[in-house]
Amino acid sequence: MNFADSGASVRFSGHEIKAYLFKNTNSADAAIIIKVQMNFINCRFFKMPSYNQEINVDLNSNENGALKTDAKDGKIDEGRYMSTEQVPNNAPGGLNADQRLAFALRDFLSPSSTTLSDEEPSPSALSQTLPFIDEQVDGEDATHSEEEQPQNRDTEDVLNNAACRLRRWRAASRKLRRPRIINNLCSKDDKDGNVSQVRSGGHTDLADRLRSLAAAGSMSASAGELLSLAPPPPAATAPPSPGCLLSPSLADQSSADYFGSSPECCADNAGLDSANNAGTPAPPPGPRYKLASEGSLRVCCFQHTRTVVDKILAAKFLRRWETHVLCLDEHHIISKTPSGLLENPLSYSCMQEVYCISRWDPARKYCLRIVMPHGSLLLQANDAYTRDQWYHSIIWRRNMIRYRKFLTKTVRREVVLKELKNMVDFVMTTPLQDESVTRAPLELLTDLLSENKESSEWEEWAEQVTVAAAPLLAERGAAGELCALLARVCRRRPRAAPLPALAPPVRRVLTRNVDFAKAPNARRLVRDYISALSAHNSGAALVRRFVEVTHGGRAACPYPRAAPNLAAVALAALDDHFRDAATPHVCDDNEDEVLCFADILAHMCEYSDWLCVVGAVLQPVPLCAGALRCPRVAARLARVLRALAADSACAAHACVCPARALRRHPPSWLAAAAPSDPLLALPHEELCQLWGDMLGSLLNCCCKRKSFLQSMSKQLPDFVLVALTSHPAAIEALCLFLEWEVTTGEQTQLEIIAALQGTELGQKYYKDLCERQQSLQRLQSEGGPRRLALPVRATDNDVAELLAAGALGNLECLSLAFTSVTSACAHHLIKLPSLRYLNLWATKFGDSGVQLIAEHLPKLQVLNLCETPVSDKGIEALSGLSNLRRLNLNSTLLSAEAFSALRQRLPQLQEYDVRYTEAW
Repeated sequence: MNFADSGASVRFSGHEIKAYLFKNTNSADAAIIIKVQMNFINCRFFKMPSYNQEINVDLNSNENGALKTDAKDGKIDEGRYMSTEQVPNNAPGGLNADQRLAFALRDFLSPSSTTLSDEEPSPSALSQTLPFIDEQVDGEDATHSEEEQPQNRDTEDVLNNAACRLRRWRAASRKLRRPRIINNLCSKDDKDGNVSQVRSGGHTDLADRLRSLAAAGSMSASAGELLSLAPPPPAATAPPSPGCLLSPSLADQSSADYFGSSPECCADNAGLDSANNAGTPAPPPGPRYKLASEGSLRVCCFQHTRTVVDKILAAKFLRRWETHVLCLDEHHIISKTPSGLLENPLSYSCMQEVYCISRWDPARKYCLRIVMPHGSLLLQANDAYTRDQWYHSIIWRRNMIRYRKFLTKTVRREVVLKELKNMVDFVMTTPLQDESVTRAPLELLTDLLSENKESSEWEEWAEQVTVAAAPLLAERGAAGELCALLARVCRRRPRAAPLPALAPPVRRVLTRNVDFAKAPNARRLVRDYISALSAHNSGAALVRRFVEVTHGGRAACPYPRAAPNLAAVALAALDDHFRDAATPHVCDDNEDEVLCFADILAHMCEYSDWLCVVGAVLQPVPLCAGALRCPRVAARLARVLRALAADSACAAHACVCPARALRRHPPSWLAAAAPSDPLLALPHEELCQLWGDMLGSLLNCCCKRKSFLQSMSKQLPDFVLVALTSHPAAIEALCLFLEWEVTTGEQTQLEIIAALQGTELGQKYYKDLCERQQSLQRLQSEGGPRRLALPVRATDNDVAELLAAGALGNLECLSLAFTSVTSACAHHLIKLPSLRYLNLWATKFGDSGVQLIAEHLPKLQVLNLCETPVSDKGIEALSGLSNLRRLNLNSTLLSAEAFSALRQRLPQLQEYDVRYTEAW
């Protein structure tokens, strides 16, 4: 054959066109137009050219589908019998180039079965009668003219095959860059524009065979890319192949999307760009299968060409079928009854091709064909699902042996990387879902990274491997030794580590890990990854972006384990670095590596749903003294404490006070930030302000109680120091010390009075305290009624005006039943020293009011809390009322455990009502 330059024609004989088309099935770079020396328009029944007649094939012509004939030996003038605008006389209008070509060839392809309606024909409908290159056309299906010469039948077969290949690869050439190339072979568009599947035996078989070849690893890269653009057919008829499908996935995130706009960490490189552009491979739609290990199948063996398969499937007694119980091990297919056709094990390495039979299976026998060097083996299952399961299982075993061989025994790195990418694509697209399917590729990746760890080139090699395996790590995660190897990559070369490739496994660890004590390597991976982020020039922005991505874009993080895991990693890193720090503290450059973890705690407090989690982790102080003595760490921890103090939720601001009274070690944050003896290395003014803010949030919510001040009485010097800075929270606390007689010593009271008079704000508070004490003396003086009941419309203000009207020192019984009073009136009720009976039936009196009453009214004997919103938190405080005789808790939120504990602490309780509660 003579191949000319661009634009020239290639001449070869009829024998050579068949070989050319077989050898160039993957060439889709140019359109093929056959120039046949015959007249298609003037003659209905034309004479076929001889088998040795030359046929011109223009490899560089346009794609208009024109047919031209050239004269030979100068006897016939060169003429064009069909141009782009010309259509056969009886051809319908609106046909494209391919359809006109198929219409022109209809007479000698299958004129009896080709019918066209007045509607617009589709390429699928026109091509249903086109024969396949590997199929023989039966005489009864092909209609030929009586005038046709018998010696031209061979030439006719050549033209039939050439026309079929022409239509296939011209369509593939035109649509190579379109997203659905094989879908065009298996579907058509209906009138409404919807895609409907057309079960064309030829087109379905073409897609099936291409996928089978790609799954077997025997297809070139261009054909694999061709396959990647097509969706697979339904698994019931033609199971999809777990080949190199490269469809994009929503789970894939580019480095720019993940890290924001950091130029250092998002620097584009060849490996990362290719991974991001290709996208994460996704498994095809359809059913999922478990990896087959054992099953009963029928077996048939033959040594014939493909065209005889339909006869074997259709015949009942033509071939012998044997039933075997087959087992799939690591390297062979073994029969439990080794006899007959499977007397010897069948090795995966000797399989040339494996595919499901759909084209030759009209009887639905659900067969799987394994092509061997000296024949073929048919495996018949009971249903399509079982057949597809065995197909994918055999493909999995066969390919994993191949990948293991290349990844462990190949020396050339480019070959290893290529096979690693192929393995990742294969694993990500297989419909198998099994523990071994998840574990095996990760074990291969671990073995690949474990080789030559002491080599000087290991870091660069590990980065390339990590980038290639990024989709696998994103979907399957990493654990054990693999986490340690990935952490080593970040630790050795932090500025060159493939951070976008490691981001998905790190997020997977944070969102799914339950116990870091059982997975120390996973915590090490997260820690080294964050250190690598902070090592870049824009490390602070990257760390902040990392926390933002981990939390997610919603108001609340969807992963409950993310916040405690991230806080645990940060605290462990700080503790490991400062545990053996020298005293006094000396700042050095090594601290820059761990400051990012203190920043993470501060960034986490920016999210309201994470604030309570951080506070719970930080209670009591989990850091060593060396970390608290570092000024830069202390400044970041101060941001955390301010965020906790400013939050209105009790679960957040209560984390700064002692979890248990009188506990010194480990200390609370009020003790760690105490101005008199601070553990937190902050300036004195800033420390006093922080301590006062924490105290103010506690007094304004749930800790304005006598028991809290008693527990803080040992820190009275801190109250005095902060009060001298005119902080209102400390001044108010000192006034409560005097008003509630928390301190009884005269010298201590004089010190408090001196501290209050030391500032203008303190003098104002002390003046108000003196006026309240005078009113209290008048209120508690003898006189007034013994019993009093307020009307239904009474409120907290009415109670305050009543108690300020005159002396109520004799008041013993007070009824506020069915009024609108709340817990706010408890500050007035505790001023009644002789109160014995208190009725709060059907009021809004809550837990905080009950706690205050229990501390200041020790003489109380009868208490009615029926139909109030009190819960176990307030009821537990009643254990301090040792004189209580009658208690009504009907229709409250009392639990059985709380009532049992209350009974044990109140042995003098004689009557109680717990109906319509959990304790009833």
